[in-house]
Amino acid sequence: MAKEPFAAKLTSIWIGGFIFWVIKGFKVKIEEQYKEEFENSNLWLGYIVTLLFVIFAIYFLVEK
Repeated sequence: MAKEPFAAKLTSIWIGGFIFWVIKGFKVKIEEQYKEEFENSNLWLGYIVTLLFVIFAIYFLVEK
């Protein structure tokens, strides 16, 4: 992961933090989700969500 672009990593962290914020029911401030202690979990969840979106998009493009 060290060679990946900064923006890709940051976007994955934002996506992961947002998903965890939604899962927690919007009860905490979203800024609390972006603390350094949650960075790895947010990063991997962001990667997974992005990967699922790409697979879903490719499936629908190939299906038609």
